[in-house]
Amino acid sequence: MGNSKKSLTEKVSDTLHSAFDYVIDTRGGYFSDNPEKLPDVVGIEGMINSYARNNAAISGGASLIPGPLGMAAILPELTLVIKNQVQMVYDIGVAHGKQAQITKELLIGIFVTAAGTSAGGVIAVHGGRILVKRASLRVIQKVVAMLGGRITQQALKSALSKWIPFAGAAAMAYWSNYMTKSIGKKADELFRMDIKDDPDTLDIEIE
Repeated sequence: MGNSKKSLTEKVSDTLHSAFDYVIDTRGGYFSDNPEKLPDVVGIEGMINSYARNNAAISGGASLIPGPLGMAAILPELTLVIKNQVQMVYDIGVAHGKQAQITKELLIGIFVTAAGTSAGGVIAVHGGRILVKRASLRVIQKVVAMLGGRITQQALKSALSKWIPFAGAAAMAYWSNYMTKSIGKKADELFRMDIKDDPDTLDIEIE
């Protein structure tokens, strides 16, 4: 299927896959080359607020474009916002000293849980501990697809405000700021837990 024929949900899911791969591939190298930039727990709140402000500016600026053109800007806007949110989750993990434990499964699981979607396919939270499952590519794709659908639904509801000049931009900025802060706070809560590999799972499936 050509990219032009994909639905918005499929494109958002592709964006999520790319964001997880990009952040894992580049963020570790960035901190390795710039150890003075390593975040710490004390700075997490400020980090979350900074990412939230940046995403609010992205969404608010994109929403100044009214009507159909503004609707067409949804995917580029979401691409930037999602990348920033995934990077924020990674940075929060680094601040908690969990960088060596951050795998794609863990990053996806924490991001998905923080975004308010079930992550039973890749992580399980039990009694203050996160168990990271050995998920197959098909399971990861299913989890990301569910998240992509949720994000698309929320974005389209909020995007209706693009038809309202100026007020719409403020509404989108607020939504982006709120979502980013919510994800950041939940990720902070989850990364405070012990993280262990679950040796009893292999290529698990979503029921």
